[in-house]
Amino acid sequence: MTEQSSSYLLADLERLQRAADILKTVAHPARLAIINFLEAGEQAVAQICKALGAPQPSISHHLGLMKAKGILSSRRNGSQVFYAVANKNVIEVIHCVRMHGQDSESCTAGSAPE
Repeated sequence: MTEQSSSYLLADLERLQRAADILKTVAHPARLAIINFLEAGEQAVAQICKALGAPQPSISHHLGLMKAKGILSSRRNGSQVFYAVANKNVIEVIHCVRMHGQDSESCTAGSAPE
């Protein structure tokens, strides 16, 4: 193995580790629900709590974990914090997982349900 191919392998392993970290982070029903809700656009923490019927400390915990992994972004406006999905590819992956096993549809890159 050459030094160049070794560096490519290392880069691939780093990308795979990042992908695994993202998948592990979103692999929780509450986090999937949050991402599903945020798919419509940026929302304040209070709106997320109300929509999901969950207490603020719990939602804030999940939001913080996903923000730390780069799945979500946030901005502050006065006393409110708004969250949004930072990378729309995460939404596409979740759509693909949801479609798995349903009908005979297959998931391809760049496709999401309408």
